[in-house]
Amino acid sequence: MVHVESIGDVAGILERLCGVRADDGATTASAVTMNFMVFVDDPERRDWVLERAARIAEKHPSRTIVLDSTSAGAGLDVSCNRRESGGATILNERIDVAVAALDHATIVGMVGQLTVAGCPTVLWWSGACLMESRTFSGLAALADAVIVDSSGRARDEATLRELIEFRGRYPNVALHDLAFMRLAPWQEMIAQFFDDPALRDDLFSLRALDIESGSEAEALYLGGWLGSRISWIATDRGTFRTTRGDTVAFTRTPRGEGRRVVRVALTSGDSRYVAALAEDDENVVCLSVEGKKAKPGWLVPLHAVDNTSLIERAIFAVARAPIFETTLQTVRGLLGFPE
Repeated sequence: MVHVESIGDVAGILERLCGVRADDGATTASAVTMNFMVFVDDPERRDWVLERAARIAEKHPSRTIVLDSTSAGAGLDVSCNRRESGGATILNERIDVAVAALDHATIVGMVGQLTVAGCPTVLWWSGACLMESRTFSGLAALADAVIVDSSGRARDEATLRELIEFRGRYPNVALHDLAFMRLAPWQEMIAQFFDDPALRDDLFSLRALDIESGSEAEALYLGGWLGSRISWIATDRGTFRTTRGDTVAFTRTPRGEGRRVVRVALTSGDSRYVAALAEDDENVVCLSVEGKKAKPGWLVPLHAVDNTSLIERAIFAVARAPIFETTLQTVRGLLGFPE
């Protein structure tokens, strides 16, 4: 690792990077498959974010550019990690930049010069603000894909509102939200209710949807996902309209830890479908059907996916995700954005 005090000479920084690569003893050129930009501004989450960024960089040849806004340090550190794979030498390049004292134009301009031309650029933004940050807007304009977590540090709907604004401003950038990606197990469980042909018709005669969760994003996303899958239209914050013209009441109740869904209940004309975390094991969900179509309850494991795997999945899926996009459009209606 080499420390550079001045960030003004980008050509010099890249020359230092070549020097570090040579010092590592490499005789073959490194194959960079992506530029991986990582922004962090929370001292309490700094180590968590950087550890996961390092895990991803270790597996995928990349030029990782860490933008650390957690302290008032200066300069940057340049390093290379070397590993052998299939008889080839693979180098992962990393540039850590202290950006707390830098203005947004300096940060964006420097990053634009440090990225490898011709490689896809992924931005993992763990900052508290999105569209309110000029740094975020500038970096997003350089990226092919942006990864955020709308319930990472917030429990309300503020970040979701910013994401909707982002989608309008940057329509060509692939957007991935870890809050939505975490919901895959719950989506599977809701679908499981209606795999039974005897219950399938109830999916299209639902009259109420109730979700309890620790963060607003998860509830809105889960409701938006279900609504978009069966062609509901969001008419206001608490109401969907079905293709038959019927209304579905949508209730969201804050409960439990952030980034967690606690309970989902779907009510049709004569039955109620409930999926709830087990009281004695948060890794198990109890499923039950009550009312006219009642059936014995059953337990299913909650296969939680770690954040590193979710970020990797988002990186591999650089293209826009159609199901997420239609879900976000439905959430847009729930939050009252004009068409």
